[in-house]
Amino acid sequence: MSEKDSGQNSGFSAGALANRVLKRLPGGSFAQEQLEKIERRVLGELKQRLDKVERSATVSVLAFSVTEDPLQSRKRGPYAPGELLRELLEISGEQTREQARQAYYVAALKSLVPDEARILSALSDSTGFPLLHVMAGSRLGGATHPVLQNVSNVGKIAGAQLLDLVPNYIRRLRDWELVETAPETPDLKTSYEILETDDAVRRTVERVKKNGQRDVIQRRTLRMSELGRALWEACRISED
Repeated sequence: MSEKDSGQNSGFSAGALANRVLKRLPGGSFAQEQLEKIERRVLGELKQRLDKVERSATVSVLAFSVTEDPLQSRKRGPYAPGELLRELLEISGEQTREQARQAYYVAALKSLVPDEARILSALSDSTGFPLLHVMAGSRLGGATHPVLQNVSNVGKIAGAQLLDLVPNYIRRLRDWELVETAPETPDLKTSYEILETDDAVRRTVERVKKNGQRDVIQRRTLRMSELGRALWEACRISED
């Protein structure tokens, strides 16, 4: 007999012995009946709690906590492309506007890396951060094209770990339309000037000049978009 079987049989024998002793005592049958009622009630409450936990399953993304997306709640495991498309179309016919909005929020948050979440957090309580684009064009004038984009100090202030990837982070956040750019903010004049001394900016400007082109530095403001603001408000920030 295995140790597990032995433990189970031991528990069963102890329970059976207790029942036999209880029956022999005065009022034992009534007491046993009450105990069984209590046991059934406790088990019922436990099942209800487990069901409630399962129904309210959530997906946590760092500091964010949002409702689990419909696909994951329907099936666990990989999807074939055709199966995934059919599932999405089926859900689209059932969901409400609010559920559609939540699904977008979940998809956006799941796509973020921790550094990007930090940047979004920094933007949430700010009116904006300085943003630079380095453009290049002919010395004779005319149109210019970007050679370096999305240079900002928002990553450093937010505490991002990979500062060299901040331009990529900003681009990805812009792709999800969680952040946007606005015209230059005069009050950030000093911040722009400091940002223009950034190593990446200086190297890019030198390379443009070496290629016989003229450089143009565009000053912009990076801020959270209306959609990003709505997402932030819809999320429950963990207090842990």
